[in-house]
Amino acid sequence: MKISNEKKLETRLKLIKVAVEIVSEKGLKGTTMKAIAKAAHIGEATIYNYFPTKEAILFAYYEHQLQTGAERLKSIPGFNKFTLQEQLQAFLETNLELFLPDREFIQETFKMVFFSLFQQVKQMQAIRDLFSKIINDLFEAAVEVGEIPKQAFQEILLQFVWDYYIGIIIYWSKDSSDQFNNTSILIDKSLHLACSLLKAGIVNKLFDITQFLFKQHILSRFDFFCRQVDTLHQIKREFMSEPDEKRNTPRKMAKKRRRE
Repeated sequence: MKISNEKKLETRLKLIKVAVEIVSEKGLKGTTMKAIAKAAHIGEATIYNYFPTKEAILFAYYEHQLQTGAERLKSIPGFNKFTLQEQLQAFLETNLELFLPDREFIQETFKMVFFSLFQQVKQMQAIRDLFSKIINDLFEAAVEVGEIPKQAFQEILLQFVWDYYIGIIIYWSKDSSDQFNNTSILIDKSLHLACSLLKAGIVNKLFDITQFLFKQHILSRFDFFCRQVDTLHQIKREFMSEPDEKRNTPRKMAKKRRRE
């Protein structure tokens, strides 16, 4: 019997949900594919049609939550009129709200997933690509309305936001303050500083200064460097072109010392 795509998606999400429950209760080491399949009422062999390993289920969870968070942002009334800081804050708060029911699962698996080993890079890349697309869209929209200037190093900026996102979730997972008030303060203050720097075009100005110094102090001396290199090459050519009998090689010098 052919299974519809809707049914496959339903089964996939069911497996993710069950895995979260078992990992939260027994820990990652105590969770097996067999246990997940049994709790989801799926055949032990069938589960491998959806996920090759239990680790793959973990990656699927974080990717699904990120996608769900992006969809929720679209449903916020007037979201497109928010400032960049408000949009980024809504993005983070929405993700944390989604993570809240699964906080024990996050504490157990987050570092393993987001600091994955080389063999899991491909699975991690899907999450990073989705994250980069979401954040890049927010930046492009802010540039389009003139809120921030076009950034000179967009890829580096996205990497910075990715690292910031990971840091915020780790901080939140350990935050014991009332209603995670410390996390809220950290997000508010750090985003205010970051967006102020973006609006002021600090990164672009640093790039302009670096470019100026490079042109004035590196390229202007390029001819000098080339002349020095040519001189060294000439000395080497002259040395290598000397007859063997005139050249004091280490072997000849050793023989000379023995004769003396």
